[in-house]
Amino acid sequence: MNGLHGALAAMAGLLGVFVARHHPLSPDLLSLAFVAWTIAVCMRPALWLFLLPALLPVASFSPWTGWIGIEEFDLLALGAVAGCHARMIEGAQHGVPPRMRGRPSGVGEHGRFRIAGIALGALALCSALALLRGLSDAGSFQLGWLQGYEEPLNSLRAGKAFAWVMLLLPSLQRQQQSAPALVTARLAAGAATGLAVVSLATLWERAAYPGLFDFSTPYRSTALFWEMNVGGAAIDGFLVLTVPFSVYAVLRAADVWRWCLAALLAVIAGYACLTSFSRAVYLAVGVSLVVLAVMLSARRRLFASPATGRLPRAPPPLAPWRRWGGRMLVAVLIVEVLLVFVLGDFMGRRVSASERDLVGRLEHWSEGLALLRGPSDFFFGRGLGRFPANYSQAVPAHALPGRLRIIDEFAAGRYLRLSGPPRGIARQGAFDLLQRVPPLLEGSYAVAMDLRAPQPVRLEVGVCQRHLLYDATCRQAAVMVPGGKPQWRRFSLLLPAAGVDAGQDRPPALAFLSLRLAGPGDFVDIDNLRVVDAAGRDLLVNGDFSDGLTRWFFAGRHYFVPWHIDNLFLETLIDQGVIGLLLLLTLLAMAFANLLRGPGRGHVLAPYLLAALTASIVLGMFSSLLDVPRSAFLFWLLLCFALFLNGPVAATPGVRSSFRPQEGVQGDAGGRVAP
Repeated sequence: MNGLHGALAAMAGLLGVFVARHHPLSPDLLSLAFVAWTIAVCMRPALWLFLLPALLPVASFSPWTGWIGIEEFDLLALGAVAGCHARMIEGAQHGVPPRMRGRPSGVGEHGRFRIAGIALGALALCSALALLRGLSDAGSFQLGWLQGYEEPLNSLRAGKAFAWVMLLLPSLQRQQQSAPALVTARLAAGAATGLAVVSLATLWERAAYPGLFDFSTPYRSTALFWEMNVGGAAIDGFLVLTVPFSVYAVLRAADVWRWCLAALLAVIAGYACLTSFSRAVYLAVGVSLVVLAVMLSARRRLFASPATGRLPRAPPPLAPWRRWGGRMLVAVLIVEVLLVFVLGDFMGRRVSASERDLVGRLEHWSEGLALLRGPSDFFFGRGLGRFPANYSQAVPAHALPGRLRIIDEFAAGRYLRLSGPPRGIARQGAFDLLQRVPPLLEGSYAVAMDLRAPQPVRLEVGVCQRHLLYDATCRQAAVMVPGGKPQWRRFSLLLPAAGVDAGQDRPPALAFLSLRLAGPGDFVDIDNLRVVDAAGRDLLVNGDFSDGLTRWFFAGRHYFVPWHIDNLFLETLIDQGVIGLLLLLTLLAMAFANLLRGPGRGHVLAPYLLAALTASIVLGMFSSLLDVPRSAFLFWLLLCFALFLNGPVAATPGVRSSFRPQEGVQGDAGGRVAP
């Protein structure tokens, strides 16, 4: 096994360095950081269980780099894989401690975990086959750093989250066996920290753009999940998977100050969920909290039952500060919910449109299922990451609203072709070419560019305060490009001066240069683009597209149908066929069985994992979850954690237990692990 661990460590390390060396922003710094991170994980393997969930919300700089299929989180994952497998090379020294060897475990437990491992292995093979089918369907196995959703790299993008978790699984299992308390503390703290990062980012986003208490403007929070440039459920998936861990932090707080921090996390996490304005998030979080309440109540009764072998005594009463604090926290959360509906009407409008939206979604699902056209597609799927391309081709009325293509010509050199939707489709202006620019300043902006088009087109240009999908303050103008001439023409625009009227007392707001094809022509060629602000600064990088789409980004505008099937199970069926879907359902069923009736039912995290997975299933009924790699990584990590959970019964608040924290993990008087 040492040879296998060494090979995996070497491959992950080399691949990570290769990716870091090609980073568009800071290849040298990122390479050093990757090596340092790999060494840190090798020395302290449990670090990744905290830092990967904690840094997941911020570990992507796609709007600045132009990378879509590859992101900075992949470097974190590769470093964790390399460090963990390097650590596992010396199995005798770093394997299961002597105190854990010979630990009693029933044959049924071993059988349960063995079957889970076989099912995961089968899903891994199914995913590998789906990856090959996806690359074949894309027409090429050639990958590029800046490929998009219709190109081969999207197949790797769709499958990488599961691959990272599978490569980290041996380390996770070993740590679950040798240091269960440490693993529990790291995972819970990482999930709670990641939730805090997302919630704080949401507070900043809403303060900088629509306003903290503006619940009427149709603005849905995206935080730092840039994958939502084409819609989807990236932030939705992360929120529903991590909200149960905010409850864990509140209930396990050891003193007043920690409880106050945990309560604050619960409040701002509630705000983040509410301002997603997602009906599926509301439902999923509500169901998960009910499941969590039932599980914790049942566990509390279990500890007081004679059947457990303990004295049938009532648990000691909660401290007054905890009891009154809990009541106040619940009251604040209820007030938060009421404010969203009382101070604004956006969510009310969304609720009233639910029936109409469901009809449209059912039609969308039917069109997606029609992509499976034969036994091969039915059993094995169309291939990972191929839904956007296949759906757009099969359903012209709902085709992609725009495309970017770099063209090399001997005479003209390299330039960009910005295309709109197919002719006759009323989706003009639903696709933006973007590049990050500094926050808006007073004064006008000068824009110059070379353009040409075979038919007349209207190109809208703006420099806008914009986080991701919604424009705030904008300086914009439009240019009409006459068609019929193959020669390039130089156009200059002056974006009119306007005060930054978004509010001087608001936090600094990000900005984008935006180019939008508003028709009526099919496409326009763009080259030598420059934007100069009132201070004379040239704001753009790679305006001549000599480096392809490096530094360029794009986003849909209120139209996201062709990018997602909006259902976790249909997404698996279309990508991996009925075999992949059955394997996913089997793994979910086994995880639930382990948490409810298996050896993992007594673990301190069992109720929270059950609530998180239940929430993901509820959300998955209305949203795609696995086509956004960062949220998919957390889903697979929690699922695998639940599958192999095997620990002694840990204490609930106020109840002592025989569970003792491992060395290096501080516990309270009841044997509970301090959060």
